[in-house]
Amino acid sequence: MSGTSRDYTVPLTFALAGISNMFSGTITHPIDVVKVRMQCDNQNKGIYQRSYPGLFRGATKIARAEGLRTLLTAGLLPSLCREASYSTIRMGGYEPVKKIISPGNEVLPLHKKILAGATSGAIGAFLTTPFDLVKVRLQTDIQRKLPNMFVLLYRIGRDEGILRGMWRGVGPNIGRGTFTTAAQIPSYDHSKHFLLKVGWLREGPVLHFISSIFAGFCVATANNPVDVVKSRMQSENRKPGVAAKYKNIPQVLLLIIRTEGVKGLYKGWFPNWARVGPHTCMTFLMFEQLRRISGIKPL
Repeated sequence: MSGTSRDYTVPLTFALAGISNMFSGTITHPIDVVKVRMQCDNQNKGIYQRSYPGLFRGATKIARAEGLRTLLTAGLLPSLCREASYSTIRMGGYEPVKKIISPGNEVLPLHKKILAGATSGAIGAFLTTPFDLVKVRLQTDIQRKLPNMFVLLYRIGRDEGILRGMWRGVGPNIGRGTFTTAAQIPSYDHSKHFLLKVGWLREGPVLHFISSIFAGFCVATANNPVDVVKSRMQSENRKPGVAAKYKNIPQVLLLIIRTEGVKGLYKGWFPNWARVGPHTCMTFLMFEQLRRISGIKPL
């Protein structure tokens, strides 16, 4: 297949990126539910008084108190819509942005790959913030009082405004998208080609797996603080005439550090890694195999 492989085509690459991320997002969704609950847990009581003290105990508590269905499906539809849009744009757009940054065929240095990832991630995050907002609201709805995704989107737009409501948390969402993609795809891309260059591994699933493990660790560490801020801002259900508790990124960061310490910014790191690690592995393994089947060169 490598003898006949062609360079990427934008529509097909976008489609393969979306399929890969939707599959991975579905498999890892229960971990994401626990992660969001942990990030929004006991926000005024410090880091040692938690309702969800860890990934496994948190998952068990949700399943017992709210049913297994909550763990498996809370916010799943907007999550899939987000993967189909945000992840399609950020991963599918990485290579076109690389071409814009450096039109030639030379190997890009790491800082240019990071710039390409940050750009595609920021664009995808901005455009798809409403899906992420609804996902967080549904995942933190312990009493199951919120309606389905479409009704909730309408209510947010009606009660909180289109831009101020549906794009609430757009700043940290863009920050998360920027950090996530700048850490994930370039670290995979660069580590993979480093291993190829030194001759330790050949192109194939083993190389893809090892490179994606490294990328998963990088992205979980880089995006967790801004992910906590995003979850806090988006989980707040604002009421007309009531001042928002979380106003902007600096204010939320200072509030978390003051009330919970710096460790508060890394609440949910393990479930975050437990989700983005397997998510990254499955995504890149599937993405590379779909590219091979479609006759497209490896990333």
